[in-house]
Order: sequence, then structure tokens, then C-alpha cells
Amino acid sequence: MREAPKKWWNWIGLVVFAGLVLANSGCLLVAAGAAGGAAVGYAYYKGKINETYAAAFNDSWAATHTALAELGMPILKENRVGDTGTIETRTADDDNVHISLECLRSRIPAEGPITQVSVRVATFGDRPVSDRVLYQIGMHLAPVNYVPQPVAQVPGSPGVVQAGVQTAPPPLANSSSSGQTAPPPSGPPQPIQPAK
Repeated sequence: MREAPKKWWNWIGLVVFAGLVLANSGCLLVAAGAAGGAAVGYAYYKGKINETYAAAFNDSWAATHTALAELGMPILKENRVGDTGTIETRTADDDNVHISLECLRSRIPAEGPITQVSVRVATFGDRPVSDRVLYQIGMHLAPVNYVPQPVAQVPGSPGVVQAGVQTAPPPLANSSSSGQTAPPPSGPPQPIQPAK
């Protein structure tokens, strides 16, 4: 008689365990779906490449048009409202390219307006194409983080001095006390023979 209650509890335990497994399998599917959705969302987020330029919106808009013309990318659609705008174009292999421009105010009043240009190729982006478009736009605008580098100055000449850089004066011709210079080479120049 003792065997029967023990079997009964084993069956009850198995049924409860099976129920828990089935209940949790739905949670696992939901968790897997959420993780997959998060990965897709992250890939979409990373597909948008931004660059900020020290330029007013009108200058950035014109530079974007010029850059697209230079790259041979047709403007399919554009929308401009105040200091924001979007431009739609295509790559040579028919991927959609979405460019958005937004004028921002610098927190430093003396720096003036800045414009953020964002490029997204297709749905999840194409970094090399986005970088190429932004580079071409940047050829007509200065990036915000651009700092002109000073050049080294030759001692005794006016100009910008670069701290810590010393340059030697240019080499001078043979300056002997007698004032003579080296004689010119004698004879006509020899033709150069082609290598065989």
C-alpha cells in the first residue's frame, strides 16, 4: 500500500513540472523575441551616421546639394521647413539614402549656428557610403571639431609661431671668406641610357 501513494505523488510532481515547463516556454519565446527586437532596433539606430558642421542651415543645405551633384546622386525628393530639412536620393545600386539636416544653436554664442547632417543608407545603414557622402559635404563646410593647425615659423621671419618647434635656417651656399664659389661641372651633360 505504501507504493501507491508514492506513485501518485510522482505523477503529480511530473504533471506540475510539465506545466511549469510549458508556462515558461512562452516566457522564453517572448524573451527571445524581445532580445531579437532589441538587436534589430540597435542595428537600425547604428545605421544613422551624423556629422556636425560649423555652418548656418542655408550653407549646409547648399553644400549638401553640391555634394550630391558631385557624387552623381540624384535628388528624388526634398522637404524643408524652417531650419530643418530632408533629402532623399539613391546610390548607384538603388539603395535609398535619407539625409536630414537640422540647425542647432551652439551653447557658446560667439560660435554661431551649427548644423547636424545625418545620413542613413537603406534600412540598417552602410557606413562607407554614409562617410563618403558626409566627407563630400564637408569639402564645402568646416566640421565643428576642426581646429586649424599653426605652421612652424622660421626664426627671424614674421608669422605664426608654433610652440616648442624649432627649425634650422635654410642651408646657405658655400660661404668662404674669399667669396669664391665652386666651379660648374665641366663638359656637356651625358644622356641617360634607358634600362634594359
